[in-house]
Amino acid sequence: MKLAKMLVAMSCASLLSVGMLGATRYAYAQDGGEPDGNVGAWSAPDADSAQSSPDAKAHPLDIKGCWAGDVVDDGDGSGAATFEFHQNSNHKKLIIGSTFEFQWPDSAMARGPMKGTVSATGFKFKGNAGVGCLVSGSGVGNATGLTGTVEFVGACATIFQDVTFSITPGCP
Repeated sequence: MKLAKMLVAMSCASLLSVGMLGATRYAYAQDGGEPDGNVGAWSAPDADSAQSSPDAKAHPLDIKGCWAGDVVDDGDGSGAATFEFHQNSNHKKLIIGSTFEFQWPDSAMARGPMKGTVSATGFKFKGNAGVGCLVSGSGVGNATGLTGTVEFVGACATIFQDVTFSITPGCP
């Protein structure tokens, strides 16, 4: 019985050693020009490549300056939208001096200061259009154009409803 156990142990050891020596090596496209099959390889996208690691944090948009375009409201129809964006040094926050202004042909208007945050895909803000009229909104897009929505709360919420905007850099 002792001899049988020893033969089984030796057989297993032999199979393991053959398995380790003859283990399959996976081939990768970048290995094609490798002179030595035991040398590794690596690859990375170009620094300017749009492909990036999901862990990489994208920089916030640089939206500072004046942006203008259209605003639409259920009750007032189409009008003009103007945003003045001031950002902190890392572009992540809208700071003092940032404003919004909406004007419609029927003389309806809302304007005031705002503050908020900026991401790689847009911005979010909170503002004040006067006593009892708080405003919040967000826009998405890129450095060439942003579209978004605005919500009015308080006394002006019955006047301004379902407000959307579309803006681009530069003011008339």
